Amino acid sequence: MWRLGILATAIAGLCTAFAALAETDENEREGGILGTGIVGTITALGSIYVNGQHILFDDDLGVEHLLPGHTVAVLAQPEGARWRASDVRQILPLVGPAQISTDGQLAVMGTPVLLAEDLRADIATGDWIAVSGLWQAGRVIATRIDPVNGGTSARIEGTLFEVGEDRPLLLGGTAITGLQPQHLQDGDVIRVTGKPVGNSLLVSQLETGVFADAPGTILIEGYFSAPKASGLYTVLGSNIVSYTDTPEMIDPNARQFFCGRVGEMMPVAAVQADDTRTFPIPGGCFAGTEAKAD
Repeated sequence: MWRLGILATAIAGLCTAFAALAETDENEREGGILGTGIVGTITALGSIYVNGQHILFDDDLGVEHLLPGHTVAVLAQPEGARWRASDVRQILPLVGPAQISTDGQLAVMGTPVLLAEDLRADIATGDWIAVSGLWQAGRVIATRIDPVNGGTSARIEGTLFEVGEDRPLLLGGTAITGLQPQHLQDGDVIRVTGKPVGNSLLVSQLETGVFADAPGTILIEGYFSAPKASGLYTVLGSNIVSYTDTPEMIDPNARQFFCGRVGEMMPVAAVQADDTRTFPIPGGCFAGTEAKAD
C-alpha cells in the first residue's frame, strides 16, 4: 500500500512570541483540557503513528479497522514521550461511485483523485470506493482506496474556500446541492453525506469542524489553499485560518507540516524517518522543545 512519506518533527528556534504565549498559559501549551489535535495519515501500526507521532489508545475507542494509509483526526494528551488518544475519527475525503475518464483518470462525484501506481487497483466506473488522503487545491491525493457497499451514503469532507451568496457551494469538483448555506465561512471544514447525482451531492446531512470540540492546538499534515486577495489562507483540512502579507510565498503544491491554533499557524521542520521511530513533541506544538527519536 502506497503511503505518504513518514514525517517526523525537528522543532528548534521557534518564534519568541509563540514561546512566550506557551509559557503564560500552561494548559493551552499542552493542548488544554481537550488535548492536542493530530490530523494526518497513519503510517504504521503498533498503536498508530500519525505525523511521526506515536499514539496509544484504549480498546474501547474501536479503532481496529484503521490501517496504514487511512487519514485520521486524533484528540490526544501527552503521555511521556508519546500520546494517549481520547478520541480517534477516520477522515474520508470522498465516498461514492468512481468515475473513470477516457484517459484513465479517476474522479468521485466530479472531484479528481490522484493515484500512485500501486494504488491503481481494478476500479471501474460505478464502483463504490472510499478515498483516504489529503486535499490539494481541487483534488484529493489518495493515500488509500477501499471498496465500500453501494448502499451506503455518499460523502465528501473538506475545506470550503469560496463561500458566497452568489456562488454555488463546491468542494473540489463536487457541487453541494439541496442546501442553502448559512453561517459557513471560508476555511470551514464540512462533512456532507447524501445521494450522488453525477458531479454533485444532494445533501441529507451536513456537519462542520474537524473535532466535536476544538482542541487548543493542532498538529496537521496537509497543503495550503491559494490565498485570497485579503491574504486569508488555511492548511486544507485544519479548520484554522490565518493571513499573510506575502501571498506569493504560499505554495499550494508543497505538502506542509504545521502546528496551529486559532489565528496562528507555525511551520514545523520535517525530516524523513522509518516506521519504527517516533519524534515526540513534549508539551505540545508551541512548547519550543526540540524533538528527538526514542
